[in-house]
Amino acid sequence: MNQSFTAQRRQFIAALSSCMLLAAAPIATAQSLTPKASSNKMRELMALGNALAGTQVSDAALVEQYLQVLQEHLPPAQLEALLALSHLPAPQQKTASLTPPVQASAEFALQLWMSGMSPGPAPVVMAYVDAPVWAALSSFTKPPGVCGGAFGYWADRPV
Repeated sequence: MNQSFTAQRRQFIAALSSCMLLAAAPIATAQSLTPKASSNKMRELMALGNALAGTQVSDAALVEQYLQVLQEHLPPAQLEALLALSHLPAPQQKTASLTPPVQASAEFALQLWMSGMSPGPAPVVMAYVDAPVWAALSSFTKPPGVCGGAFGYWADRPV
């Protein structure tokens, strides 16, 4: 398959999550975290990602990968401000995520959360078939390369 066609498709899917890349984010070095601090940050990220995206992601290993990407791409202060949103009530989380200090970070995190891909010149796919974008689009499509069934399966509504 043509590499540029695949990249364009993935970019289109990422755009469906209504998020933008944080184009000029300064790259911060990954901080060494104690297991407890890392565990707390993972719980905060899981709660925030599920609340803002309306998903039910519970894979701790995947959330840990997402946290590592955020630590690499966001300055520590922006990451802390983003994770602090997880302590707000759900309606306030969405409103607070749209404020200028954290909006760009929230959009970056949501794109990562929904697409399952880390941004950059050579994106790394962390979740493809299991990316939440496919659950959001499940009423009319499925991930490319996933067989739907026997001949004529497309005539039936997806499960």
